[in-house]
Amino acid sequence: MRKKSGHMKVDDVISAVEGGWEFTDEVADHFDSHVRKSIPLYEEIQDMTVNLSEWFIHNGSTVYDIGASTGETIHRLQRKHASKENVIFTGIDNSEKMVKHARKKVSARNVRFLCQDVLQTEFEEADLIISLFTLQFLGIAERTKVLHRLFQSLRSGGALILGEKVLAEEGRFDEIWVELYWDFKRSQGLTDDQILHKARSIRGVLRPITLTEHIKLLRETGFNSIDVFLKWCNFAGIVAMKTSAQSVQSTGFEAIANVRGVSKPESISASGDQHTDD
Repeated sequence: MRKKSGHMKVDDVISAVEGGWEFTDEVADHFDSHVRKSIPLYEEIQDMTVNLSEWFIHNGSTVYDIGASTGETIHRLQRKHASKENVIFTGIDNSEKMVKHARKKVSARNVRFLCQDVLQTEFEEADLIISLFTLQFLGIAERTKVLHRLFQSLRSGGALILGEKVLAEEGRFDEIWVELYWDFKRSQGLTDDQILHKARSIRGVLRPITLTEHIKLLRETGFNSIDVFLKWCNFAGIVAMKTSAQSVQSTGFEAIANVRGVSKPESISASGDQHTDD
């Protein structure tokens, strides 16, 4: 079913043209509903992002959300860390309508939303930067530039949390992941026509890469501690820390030690081997 000439219905209330998906005012108005029909485990990804933030947000922290859309992630983060002092949350999105929705959703004094391109943003030194399902719309060259800017903006010990649609590591699995993904969309009430129309609308617009390629890009950027915190077929959550080799080794032990109340054994030294290639 087509809404009007050249426009295809991708949801009950959203339309797009083939190869021309954009975050229009129409998409912004219905984004919170549409994203939950489009991204498996969306709530879990948001919850995990907030939970992970406890390791990186402290009194006086600066936090950025790249591609903030309607401000859902910052809304959750601000509530989680409301008791901390002098924490500043900044959401960045290049859609004016998205920013308007975000400002309406979150009006706390320590939250701001900016309508601008991330490559034009002047970042302050940050403890945590989040980008959920945003970099997947960038080509490799532009994505690399963005990652370098984000890395340079992070303090040592700070982290980047990414949510991304990814390609299968082996081509034979791509068809399986796509079929399972379409099954998920059907379970959310989308019709086969709407699913097909959405797939056509993002041709050449969405530019996913494999999880291995993501990790390689992050390492080349300078991140030396990277892990995957969530994986569902062709979707993944990645966390990357900016830290020295010595602190990479100590961080994991000290986090456990703080919980268990034990001291660091003499046998654990800063020169120990790192297992970083899983």
